[in-house]
Amino acid sequence: MNKCPKCGNLTDGKFCPECGALTAPVVEPVRQPEPTPMPNPTYAAPVVINNNAAIPENYKPLGAWTYFALGLLYSIPIVGFIFLIIHSCSSANLNRRGYARSYWCWLIVGAALFVIALIIMLIVGASFTDVFKSWK
Repeated sequence: MNKCPKCGNLTDGKFCPECGALTAPVVEPVRQPEPTPMPNPTYAAPVVINNNAAIPENYKPLGAWTYFALGLLYSIPIVGFIFLIIHSCSSANLNRRGYARSYWCWLIVGAALFVIALIIMLIVGASFTDVFKSWK
C-alpha cells in the first residue's frame, strides 16, 4: 500500500487516484527487540597453586644447578658411571632419567668420534713412518 503525501489517501498504485500525486510506500516501523540485560560479573579469586604440591614427585622439574651437578657427577670415572647407570634406569624422577639417558647418547657420540680420530691418526701415522723410513 502507498500513501499519498498530499491528500493522505491509501492506494495500490504509484499515483493517487484522487489528486494524481506520486505516492510513497507506507513503511511500518521496525521494532527492535529489547536487549537482554547482562548478568553482573562475578569476581573469582585467582587460584594459586603451590608448584611443589601440584606436581607429582616423579615429574618435578630439575633446576639448572641440578643439571650442572649431575653433569659433574657423571664425569667422575667410576662413581659417576655407577650413578649414570642407576639414574638412567630409575623412575624416581623422569627428568633426571631423561638427562642421564641423554648423557649416554653423548658418551656414545664421543666414543665414536674418538675411535674415528684414532683410526685417522693410525692411518696418517703409518704413512708418515713410511716417509721417515725412506729418508734413512
